[in-house]
Amino acid sequence: MAQLVLAPSLASICDKSIIKPSSLTPSTLKYHKLSLVDQSLSNMYIPASFFYPKKQSSTDDAINSHELSHITHLLQKSLSQTLISYYPYAGRLIDNATVDCNDMGAELLSVQIKYPMSKILNHPDHCNAESLVFPKGLPWNNNVYEGGNLLVAQVSQFDCGGIAISTCLSHKIGDGCSVHSFLADWASATRNLSIPSAPRFVGDSVFASQQNNNIGPLIAPIIESNVNECIQKRFVFPNAKLDALRAKVIAESGLQNPTRAEIVSALLFKCATKAASKLTSHRSMRPSKLVHYLNVRTMTKPRLPRNAIGNLLSMFSVEATNEEETELPRLVRNLRKEVEVAYKKDQVEQNELIVEIVESIRKGKLPFETGDDDECDMYFCSNVCKFPYYSVDFGWGKPERGGIPNGPFKKMFFLFDYQTGQGVEARVMLQKQQMNEFERDEELLQFVL
Repeated sequence: MAQLVLAPSLASICDKSIIKPSSLTPSTLKYHKLSLVDQSLSNMYIPASFFYPKKQSSTDDAINSHELSHITHLLQKSLSQTLISYYPYAGRLIDNATVDCNDMGAELLSVQIKYPMSKILNHPDHCNAESLVFPKGLPWNNNVYEGGNLLVAQVSQFDCGGIAISTCLSHKIGDGCSVHSFLADWASATRNLSIPSAPRFVGDSVFASQQNNNIGPLIAPIIESNVNECIQKRFVFPNAKLDALRAKVIAESGLQNPTRAEIVSALLFKCATKAASKLTSHRSMRPSKLVHYLNVRTMTKPRLPRNAIGNLLSMFSVEATNEEETELPRLVRNLRKEVEVAYKKDQVEQNELIVEIVESIRKGKLPFETGDDDECDMYFCSNVCKFPYYSVDFGWGKPERGGIPNGPFKKMFFLFDYQTGQGVEARVMLQKQQMNEFERDEELLQFVL
């Protein structure tokens, strides 16, 4: 496979600015308390990137002007306005339980890239190539960024005139839904130069930081994985092939209306376990578990608003101990059963994610701590299909591509909407040897572009 080789001189930083909220955060909001779920997460930053080709035919100055200095100025101004509402992201961590909302600001970098955008998007190893539009070493990093910034953004201009916007937001403050809310509001402010309506920062008001027998504050865990051993691949399931996959599952399982996330994650899990089996000396399947993260904003009583900011998550899982249990009809039925059970639970008092955190601590382990010698392989799925990342419009149209860079995850699936409802885009992270087997799976290849 071709490798992306870029000389350091091809990417140059034109500007690096600290952007502070355009008005001071009230003293009543000085400290943002982190929940037990927040504390259980590493200090990593959630990355997202968006690629906007230059519009050759537009005459609208606001859209067609791809001068880097002009765009940087717009983004600086709108980010400053947006941080009024997203004030914890302009603060600094005091410890693993508290953010000092001191308005020290977020960082915005302006970068010139002497390389065509098309070669990034069409590169055989484009998931690694996309890392070029992020501050070096920041995405998925376990350590707090230099200066303690909890939000770092970068605008990159390619020599073709195209623009990429990337953001890295601290996972301590919010989840993927929180990131989308921020991006939507920042993009809106850039288009309209208006201050977005304020989101609700939940903090420890829902999942108390010291509930469950006063456990906490926790020590931030570290994800120990060599990113060079892991690889990410992008798989697109267009609607026509999703319909065929859904019809197959319905015919064989009798389950009506399986969701896109259910059928795609089940197929990915099945193919990943098959790939792993081929690498064992006895070529048999290890017990494996598929863990789905669950957005609980609409599951709490009372319901939280869609733009509530925090790690408002639970989880559910299915387990397979042999190949028969990875067959799609059974997997999808079991996924549906578990999600129905999850929706019947009180997601504050019976939150499976918090149960996992508390039980791990009582056993003297870090939450989600796993090793190669564990009895069960754990695969994780984060489904953000309902969040329209392909609609993030800063004023020059919708992105041609959204993405996340390669990370330190050995067994992870991310599911996105593909180009505003045209299918599902899966970003799959596995160890390299397992990926070599996975991407050749004939059943998988039936349903992807």
